[in-house]
Amino acid sequence: MLFSMRYLIPAGVCLAGLVIVLIAGPSNYGPDALAAMVGAGGAIYLMNKFMRMGIEGDADRDVEEARRMFLDRYGRWPDEVPAGWTSPDAHEDVDTTMRELVERRRASDVAA
Repeated sequence: MLFSMRYLIPAGVCLAGLVIVLIAGPSNYGPDALAAMVGAGGAIYLMNKFMRMGIEGDADRDVEEARRMFLDRYGRWPDEVPAGWTSPDAHEDVDTTMRELVERRRASDVAA
């Protein structure tokens, strides 16, 4: 479903422009229709691409906010803890603690 939304629909719209050129001919309205359909197909593709880029940015913000939560809780950044560190409250390592904080951040309805 996602593959068709991202790639097949824009390609189908562009292909429809080619079909219109073949049917209408190059001397009629065919080139105008081709330009319009290629533009519409490109717009659909770019809209999907920009939406995915925006959604990926949310994940980056969640990780950064989880790092700040780690700093508030333990007094140091996650990448600055010494080797073999375990959290004093749950006896977990840094990766496990960060996964927990990221999940807690994603479940939160408070914006970063």
